[in-house]
Amino acid sequence: MSKPFDPNLYNATLRACEESGVPEDLTYKAAVIIATDEASKPNLGRTPEDQEIINQVLPYLQSRGRDEG
Repeated sequence: MSKPFDPNLYNATLRACEESGVPEDLTYKAAVIIATDEASKPNLGRTPEDQEIINQVLPYLQSRGRDEG
């Protein structure tokens, strides 16, 4: 059974990453990971490799919020 894919989460993640200056390769990887998260599973069903990619993206997204306002 394949993981569910949420196109709305995928597109929202792409947009947020692009607006925050996330490198393109990380943007697409993160979007797929987030679009296939499974809320009912531990760690959203992410592998350690998936989580490492998300960890690389987070500083970009977090700094964006501090730069505004």
